[in-house]
Amino acid sequence: MTIRELCWTHTALTDDQVDLLERAAAAMQYTADLTGADIFIDCLDREGKTAIVVAHAKPSGVISAYRRTVLGQAALPEKEPAVYHAFRTGMVVRDLKAVTQEDQTVRQDAAPIRDAGGRVIGVMIREKDISSTVTREKKFRELARERETRTGSLLGLTAAGDSHTVAMKEIHHRVKNNLQLVASILNIQARKAADPQLRRAFRENTSRVLSIAAIHDILTTGNSGGQVELLPLLEKLRRNLQSMLPRGRELVISVRGDKIAVSSDKATSIALVVNELLTNALEHGFQGRQRGTVTVTLLRGRETSTITVEDNGQGFSPGETREESLGLDLISTIVRDKLGGKLQLQSGPEGTKAMFDFGG
Repeated sequence: MTIRELCWTHTALTDDQVDLLERAAAAMQYTADLTGADIFIDCLDREGKTAIVVAHAKPSGVISAYRRTVLGQAALPEKEPAVYHAFRTGMVVRDLKAVTQEDQTVRQDAAPIRDAGGRVIGVMIREKDISSTVTREKKFRELARERETRTGSLLGLTAAGDSHTVAMKEIHHRVKNNLQLVASILNIQARKAADPQLRRAFRENTSRVLSIAAIHDILTTGNSGGQVELLPLLEKLRRNLQSMLPRGRELVISVRGDKIAVSSDKATSIALVVNELLTNALEHGFQGRQRGTVTVTLLRGRETSTITVEDNGQGFSPGETREESLGLDLISTIVRDKLGGKLQLQSGPEGTKAMFDFGG
């Protein structure tokens, strides 16, 4: 079946929207051959809930991850999270693991396709088969763990390692306490400041210091070999910011997504970026409003993971700047220089979405 026939059968897209999809599909074969990967276009069904495959180009000269046609078949959210995240956020999603309709493990990149009015009408997907790589890496990890255990036993380093861990936790505990002391001082200054702009600046910096303190709290209580789990860390940030909201404002922050562990240095940078995005959303996205939601979503990729912060506030112009805040300049610098990623930002009357990626 053609794209047009599949769209007529499964979707509520107009003829003009299908025309756009056909033009996008015209270059799919070239892209598949150039990248050595399967290329797809998925569209949502008439209910807007399930993604349906409406176009597929297999790479020439390379074995495809698919033996049979998948045209007209559904892509499930739990198996292909990149597709649904691209539909929901309207942003490019890279390097997420997925499972095909034939139960093969692949790596997906997904980019939204928009109509003339800016509505997402489909998603173009690039898939690379990584099933053999996943199996090989699993064996390497098992061998590495076995070797580390054997080496540690032979050299009698277990006790020394435990002692070093205790010492490091003590250092982190002291640093965390000192940071919390600094945050308390800044908070006192914020309460005493008569100038609203100065008071807000103190509170923003209080939040930044608390985000760094949360890192040390995780390192103090954790036992993950220097790795920091992001979900518990961002949950601590959420509680810090939630507790600082003025009484009477029903602004709800939530954190969800995949388990991702990163180094403490990278966790610090991620915490600062997320803290800044949350602060901006709470400070500027709900002016004149008493209710709203802000959601932080973590998506784990094989080499690059993604974090999205989105709210249902009033939005703003991405080009507008605020001299009184470090704002987007701080975020962009940290994402680029510390995380090696890219910041994407969309804002409108229905709210703001910010997404950035980072390597593992």
